[in-house]
Amino acid sequence: DGVQIFIGEESGYSTLKDCSVVTAPYQINSEVVGVLGVIGPTRLAYDRVIPIVDLTARLLGSALAKR
Repeated sequence: DGVQIFIGEESGYSTLKDCSVVTAPYQINSEVVGVLGVIGPTRLAYDRVIPIVDLTARLLGSALAKR
């Protein structure tokens, strides 16, 4: 599954036509239980945002699994 990137109208929402959305699922025991996302301008610093979203989703899943 991993990180997904939607630029402009690729998101399917006309209100986000001037935005980019970077998402990553988070899991508990290998089951996807949610999605973490960042919305920003289409000129987003993708090289910085993608690894942050990926790592944050992994950390969130790990923290939730320990509860």
